[in-house]
Amino acid sequence: MDKEEFSRIRELYGEEDVIPAHSFDNHVLEVYRNAKKLLEDEDVDSEVVKYSALLHDVGRHISGEESHAEKGAEKANEFLIEQLGKDSSFAERVSECIRFHSNRPHLKPPTREAEILWTADKMDAMGATGLCRFLLTLGAKNYSCESAVDILDRRVSEAEESLKDFGFDELIDGLNTLKSFTEQYKEENHVSN
Repeated sequence: MDKEEFSRIRELYGEEDVIPAHSFDNHVLEVYRNAKKLLEDEDVDSEVVKYSALLHDVGRHISGEESHAEKGAEKANEFLIEQLGKDSSFAERVSECIRFHSNRPHLKPPTREAEILWTADKMDAMGATGLCRFLLTLGAKNYSCESAVDILDRRVSEAEESLKDFGFDELIDGLNTLKSFTEQYKEENHVSN
């Protein structure tokens, strides 16, 4: 990917990001960096992973939370072919990764490239910075504290299971900050499990 393509992808997100904590600069670039780290020990199509990492949340600007992955996959496919001149096979493989990157337990990533994107995206929610982004994003969507913690608790469990399934066991420790937070929140607010 050259600088021109990178700039055009950045422009695709527009000047105003939907939620600043989940913006191109605050989230998408971190997912891209995570994906590049994960690629170091993988024998996959790295270009598919890199493009999918940069395009994975483009659907947030055209749809609601529930369908952003599907809408983003469609928009990325069209953009890659019509704006960047990529062949349809490449565009479809990138789109497939995007389609399966969100937290929908009934949809398991079908390729190793899609597993890497899913993992890179979830890595950005790990640790104190990821927790802050996650809570700011849900707060901007008017979720209550209780709802946000419930969502976080569910996603941590799903992430732990998926990281094991995908062979990224070493990343599970990154979930400890999130687990500690949800446990402390529940204890302070007398929430039963």
